[in-house]
Amino acid sequence: MSAAIGHHVARIPGPNIVRDLHRTMGRGADRSAMIQVAEDEGVTALLWESLASADAGDTTLRDEIAPSVRGAATRELLAQIEIRRVSERFARERVRALIIKGTALAYTAYASAWHRPRTDTDLLIHPDDAAESMRVLESCGYERSDAVTAGSLVSHQAAFERVDGHGLNHVIDLHWRLVNPQILANALSFEYLWDRARLVPALGPDARIPSAIDAVLIASIHRLAHHQGQDRLIWLCDLHLLTAPFTDSDWNALASAACRFGVAGLCLDGLRQARARTGTRIPPRVEELWQDAAPSERSHVYVSGPVLKRDVLASDLAELPGWRDRARLVKEHAFPPAAFMRTRYGIESPMWLPALYVHRLVTGAFKWLRH
Repeated sequence: MSAAIGHHVARIPGPNIVRDLHRTMGRGADRSAMIQVAEDEGVTALLWESLASADAGDTTLRDEIAPSVRGAATRELLAQIEIRRVSERFARERVRALIIKGTALAYTAYASAWHRPRTDTDLLIHPDDAAESMRVLESCGYERSDAVTAGSLVSHQAAFERVDGHGLNHVIDLHWRLVNPQILANALSFEYLWDRARLVPALGPDARIPSAIDAVLIASIHRLAHHQGQDRLIWLCDLHLLTAPFTDSDWNALASAACRFGVAGLCLDGLRQARARTGTRIPPRVEELWQDAAPSERSHVYVSGPVLKRDVLASDLAELPGWRDRARLVKEHAFPPAAFMRTRYGIESPMWLPALYVHRLVTGAFKWLRH
């Protein structure tokens, strides 16, 4: 069995975290500043772990972040129970749901799940199962959040929340496409990912996550499609840990899949950034193949430079098959649901809605022209 298909726990890039923060901030940075940067970068737990090594030094810094780490470990125990409960309910209702992104990586790529912080659990479902999946989540006590806009084209996800008996807020992002931008929304189909998925018993007897190869594709797509390359170190650690145990066969499979789905440039950009900060290895033959393939890919717009909001909209409109869909997309951007508007502006009374929509159109147009 290849390293990418079987369950694996790769070596934590421990001391690299310390060196990266020192390189970023300078060795003279005070502890409070380093703690804040580690928190912003999502690597507080990895920093704490790496400081345990004999040559890492600074036990005072480790002691200062210990309470935060203990809190993360405690929250993870409660989160794991909740994810298992939801996963088992989906299985019982015979609705396929794939656990993706941070939660999936936490339980396979990292030595301990609490090393990988996250604010939600992402589930990917078949588009035809959206209504049934929402019903399953509601049966688990979740309520749909109005903080995320809705629409058939502008967004391919919905957020659900539940507060448990311990007061911990659980958020589930339900996706029926991987990302919102049309150019990448269908890059990887649910059926393709499901057929190659692997079991992760820690999250339930029937819990499934993408293969390690597919997880690299997903992480690379998400990094640029949703975050425009505004990297947090933890996302680069994801790529590092996913690919660390890859065999030559795994790298060949990843290289081929990235070219097949038109995301070679996205994978190359992410792994190069991971190499710069965590020492990730990229086989020269793979790097050369992707470098040749990237410029001709439609997704290359996300690699070649900052993508402005108006550029994303133009790309989305070009991807849609007809004027009716294009008009619907513009309408969904301009006039999101009333519940979203009231939540966004913190106003309950419907009488203010017309004014809120006017404000959105005016300020939104200005922002889109500038950004």
